[in-house]
This record gives sequence, C-alpha cells and structure tokens, in this order.
Amino acid sequence: MRTIKITLLLAIAAAMNSLTSCTPGCCTGEEEAPPLRPLPNFRPLGHVDYSK
Repeated sequence: MRTIKITLLLAIAAAMNSLTSCTPGCCTGEEEAPPLRPLPNFRPLGHVDYSK
C-alpha cells in the first residue's frame, strides 16, 4: 500500500510538472530575449612581476 501511495504521488508530481512547464513566452505571450552581443576583444596585459 505504501509503494502505491509513493508511486501515485510521483506520478501526480510528474503530471503537474509537465502541465505547468513551458518554453519562455508560450504561456505569457512575451517575446523572447534578444541574443547576447559578442564579447569585446581585450588586449593581453604584459607579465606583471609582483615580487618587486
């Protein structure tokens, strides 16, 4: 009986998760965020000697 209860709770949790989860924008009507810009190219700094 205990195994049946645990299995039933897991099945209900999985069903609720599948019913409530969606991709961004499908439930709210909002458009997706724009893609990120590429990172800038930084010039490498020279070697820094901290022992001085």
